[in-house]
Amino acid sequence: MANEFLKKLGFSSVSALSADYRSKARLLEIVREVRERIRGLLATEPDLLRALARLSDDSAVRFLTMHKSKGLEFHSVVVLGVEQQTFWGQLDQERCVFFVGISRAKNRLVLTTADYRPWPKNARRWDEHRAPHAEFVSHVVRHLTKQHF
Repeated sequence: MANEFLKKLGFSSVSALSADYRSKARLLEIVREVRERIRGLLATEPDLLRALARLSDDSAVRFLTMHKSKGLEFHSVVVLGVEQQTFWGQLDQERCVFFVGISRAKNRLVLTTADYRPWPKNARRWDEHRAPHAEFVSHVVRHLTKQHF
């Protein structure tokens, strides 16, 4: 069954999602573990859709693009790379996307920046020396208290 699943999706497509999936043996192990987890969930919740919803419960860490997060809410949100060099499109569109991302947080919001990011292989446009995106950070800074520093 795991091999059929990988055939349908294509091993190269799945292995591109994570370095952990590049080993076919490891990937098959993960698929088997997920299958066993689903079986266990179905034992307590016979409705397949409800069982699958429980597969990724509230304690799971989710990695999403800001676009994919629209309409969702999370206890904590971490926005990576809030740097001038990360956003280079239309400022009004970037601002909207940024606000979609930060407004997903119910209780805690963490923004990260770096002074330096090494040049990734095959990157066409890249600045190694970075600066916080002043406008975006300023929208959040005004809501901070001393405990946030």
